[in-house]
Amino acid sequence: MILTVAAALSALSTPVHSTEIAHAANAYTASYHAQSTVRTRQVETRFVNRPSTQICRWQADLVVNRAVAAQGRPVAAIGKSIHRFEPLSGSYAGSCEAARHHIDAEVARYSRARAGEALAVAQQDRAVLVNELDSLQALSVKGG
Repeated sequence: MILTVAAALSALSTPVHSTEIAHAANAYTASYHAQSTVRTRQVETRFVNRPSTQICRWQADLVVNRAVAAQGRPVAAIGKSIHRFEPLSGSYAGSCEAARHHIDAEVARYSRARAGEALAVAQQDRAVLVNELDSLQALSVKGG
């Protein structure tokens, strides 16, 4: 048996929540997005006495990302992934290109099913974000 492999990667981001935070005389905007990343791998099996068979193997990762801006400028130091869901994976007979619509639909269903949890995670992150802002403020005061 011989395996031929081709790989691809795609990502999609959807808004989950946004909040305003006033901290140390600055106004911050925290935006939360659920981002799904799909990796596909085209595998072709070849047997000596049978025709080759294409199989598309895929895995989707769904994370909630936080982006923070102060007065319209990004604050990269506190932007990060705050939650990672259990990966979703599967396989389809045939090419990944032909299966793309099915994979995207399955990932969309998974994302919709996790939307409530993503919103709850984003809303609970406010206290964590305020603590991180406190830490940054303390460092900037110490540093001068």
